[in-house]
Amino acid sequence: MKYLRVLFVEDNPNDVELLIRHIKKANFEIEYDIATSLEEISDLTNKYRYDICICDYKLPGFSGIDAVKQIDEMEKDIPVILVSGTIPDEQAIDALLSGAKDYVLKDNLQRLLPAIERELDALTQRREKRKGDRLLKAIFDGPIGVRISDKDGTIIKVNNAYCEILGYSEEELLGKNLSLVTPIESKEEAEEAYNALIEDGESTLSQIKEVKKDGAFVDILVNYSVEKTEDEVLVISTIQDVSDLLMNKSFLEQTSKSAGVGGWEYHIETDVVKMSPKIFEIFEMDDRTDKNAEQLISIYHEDDRQIIRDALVDCITNKVPKSLPLRINGLKGTKKYVRLTFDPFVVNDVTIKLYGSLKDVTEEKLLELEIEQREQRYRFLFDNNPNPLMIVDDSGSETIIDVNHAATELYGYTKEEFVSMTTFDLRPTEDHEMFQNIVSSLSEKEKKGVKSIRTNHLKKNGELIIVDVHWKRISLGGERSRLILLIDNTEKAMFEQELIKTNSLLKTLIDLAPIGVVTVNTEGIVDKVWNAEAENIFGWTNEEADGKFLPYALKGKKKEAQNYLRKVAESGRTELVTIERETKKGKEIVLREYLTPIVGKDGKVEKIMLLIEDITSTIKVERALVDSEQKYRNLVEASHDLVWRIDVEKNFNFINNASSSILGYAPSELIGKSFINYVNPSKAEELAAIHQKVIEGEVFENFPIEMVTSKGEIRHLTGTAYPILDDTGKIIGCSGTASDITYLKNYQSQLEESLAEKEILIKEIHHRVKNNLAVISGLFALQAMYVDKKDAETLTILQESQSRIKSIAAIHEKLYQNHVFSSIEIKSYLTDVVSEIAETYERSDKNVKIEVLGDEVSLNVNQAVPFGILANELIVNAYKYAFEEKDSGKIDVSLTVVGEELIFCVADNGIGLAEGFDITKLNSLGMTLIQTLAEQLEAVFEWDTKKGEGVNFKISFVPDKLIKSTWIKNKPEDVVFSRLSKKLADT
Repeated sequence: MKYLRVLFVEDNPNDVELLIRHIKKANFEIEYDIATSLEEISDLTNKYRYDICICDYKLPGFSGIDAVKQIDEMEKDIPVILVSGTIPDEQAIDALLSGAKDYVLKDNLQRLLPAIERELDALTQRREKRKGDRLLKAIFDGPIGVRISDKDGTIIKVNNAYCEILGYSEEELLGKNLSLVTPIESKEEAEEAYNALIEDGESTLSQIKEVKKDGAFVDILVNYSVEKTEDEVLVISTIQDVSDLLMNKSFLEQTSKSAGVGGWEYHIETDVVKMSPKIFEIFEMDDRTDKNAEQLISIYHEDDRQIIRDALVDCITNKVPKSLPLRINGLKGTKKYVRLTFDPFVVNDVTIKLYGSLKDVTEEKLLELEIEQREQRYRFLFDNNPNPLMIVDDSGSETIIDVNHAATELYGYTKEEFVSMTTFDLRPTEDHEMFQNIVSSLSEKEKKGVKSIRTNHLKKNGELIIVDVHWKRISLGGERSRLILLIDNTEKAMFEQELIKTNSLLKTLIDLAPIGVVTVNTEGIVDKVWNAEAENIFGWTNEEADGKFLPYALKGKKKEAQNYLRKVAESGRTELVTIERETKKGKEIVLREYLTPIVGKDGKVEKIMLLIEDITSTIKVERALVDSEQKYRNLVEASHDLVWRIDVEKNFNFINNASSSILGYAPSELIGKSFINYVNPSKAEELAAIHQKVIEGEVFENFPIEMVTSKGEIRHLTGTAYPILDDTGKIIGCSGTASDITYLKNYQSQLEESLAEKEILIKEIHHRVKNNLAVISGLFALQAMYVDKKDAETLTILQESQSRIKSIAAIHEKLYQNHVFSSIEIKSYLTDVVSEIAETYERSDKNVKIEVLGDEVSLNVNQAVPFGILANELIVNAYKYAFEEKDSGKIDVSLTVVGEELIFCVADNGIGLAEGFDITKLNSLGMTLIQTLAEQLEAVFEWDTKKGEGVNFKISFVPDKLIKSTWIKNKPEDVVFSRLSKKLADT
């Protein structure tokens, strides 16, 4: 779990809790404080060290930009990320320019954690860099002299140690040439060597003399290192005063030269050591008499004495020669390094004496120690350099020989892992060939000095980083190698790329902006930005406008324009103005200008950005809209229909003057009151439901409304209602119209009453006709009773006439029983007729069955009467004549609708008709009626017969109006209303 200390600048505790929960998702152990004012920010940042600051953009009394500036002014290295509900792009850019590292919207917090991770990494790098800078400073302030000079030999930087060596102050050396400290006799040679050093570019160690301020010479050991960049060449020299060391070295060289190596001989039996004069000199002995072994051993360093004793015993006992590096303390106090050798002299396998040599190796040892110390210093500088360093084999294998701690931190590999790798392991596979080509293309001369390249490297975790690689060829243990300095520029490169993208995006946005974008200085001179829309609005091109005072200012309006600009520059606030300007062609236009100050690094307004919108046509449209609105209002107020708007709470928020004439209320009496208060209470619930459905998005047309006037009268209206939407599409009420149809309602009532009276009258007429026909039928029946039964012909005539009258009476009975007086249901009618005929012509010696089949249809009264008589004739004929020679039979009566035709059939299974039957030649009233009625119906009369198998009579005709019975099953009041509706529609 990673530790994170956060400063929240936020006035909403709930937002802080939300941010904390989001941050903890990334496995952070978080400790935080909350600041709500600039004073609290100052106190907390002085008291604690924060890793990150998350700041709201809008806060009471100050903004996120103010907080960023406060932290920046306090020189606190705390990355600030702005988090806000909304933040305009311009303000976001201002925040980033003010020092904010990023901005995140509260509804898009998934960007927050990557931003925090990025800034924490950058913060860690900055802290590591500062640590490295402190280490470099420690080295620069150390006991070794450091001097930095340019390619001309001018001293540009020295440390105190170097000043102490030469006796100058820093001010006396800076800006002076190296010739100041170079002996006169060596100046020409030193200048040539310095130029060669710069040309070669390799590190060089030299021992030279320089002149102190007091004129004395000082021997120094100088390590030159040349650092070349595109802009300059620097020579970094580390300097050590070796005057005393060289004096000791001279003494030792003279001693060695005059005395060489001393010899000795040790007689074991007598414990006497004989020595050459050189050894006495080494031991600093004035007494040159022979000494025993312990006397000499006591001169050696106390830590070496037992080593000598053990070596003597081993040499004597085991006859093994010895060579020991030892230390002595000269009798005169000089500490020396020597090498002592032993060789046994053996007689008869017995060691009787030892002989050997003693050599003063102090000079070699001191040089060895000096080299070791120097190597330790270099190792310290290498290991503790804050920049990643590595040493690589330069013979072609690219094997990594050594790396410092900073390199392990950057790449994530351990030192042990590095030394088993090559530089190719740090590069993406696709970059191998490119790098190989770069290295192989360099000539031997080009390989000297410092070389640089920017390339991609891979960390151990696979993360791609962008590094600047600087290398210099060196010799390490006689082997050709490269010293490589690596600088992680991932963040910088990404920032540069993002900056390029941002600049490109901004340029594109400006070029494609639908409004004019112009930048000017505080005096009104156009400064570079004059986009395509500005050209389109004014007519001047960018080239024509750049560097000139705003060309579109009207003559005599220049001072006014300058005053606007000066006001913005002085206040630092955006201003909005609506002004008249002039195009290149002299056309006057109306503009809306947003003047926004652009602040420079010094905090002062450098430029002003003008966002320009041509609103000339908009102004015209607005004026036209005002005129149109007035016309519309006049039309609405003059309308005889109610025009209204009602809010979601059912209250009128507008109603026209028609309310006075229709309801008796002035509009002012209704505005703000619920329409429910003015409707018929019995209809209130229904109208409230309609209102609710309109609020939910439905549209209603021609729905009935009953309203109560100021006098308590009921007014009948027909209305329309539809929802009213705001700019976001939300329904905020309903609007509609209502027409007063009270007079139509009254007229409808009168028509209904009149229609009801006529219906009763028609029913009574049909009833009386039916009764009169029944009386006539009864008279025929009475007449038949007075006819001699032997007169069968007369009885038959009376019976047939009675049957025909009954068929007509049945039609009138159906008419007054029917809901519709203009038509009757034929199948039902035929069923009644068949029943009547069967009853009339029933015979005990005959068993005749009759069945009515087919569709239930209706005929109008004009066709129903002839059809009824025709049907009666056909059915009666079947009863009378079809079964004269049979005891039983069947008659099928059917109705079928085929297309627009009605087909009526009467079929029997009786004796059939005789061959050659011709209805036209029959002298029969029945058949004459059938033909006559068929012609009246414009019907086709056909028959089909076969002797002994029955006959099928078929009547086909097109009814005036064929009505399926299911179409007319209306209640009487429905019929009345539908007729009334038609009447009203016709009216």
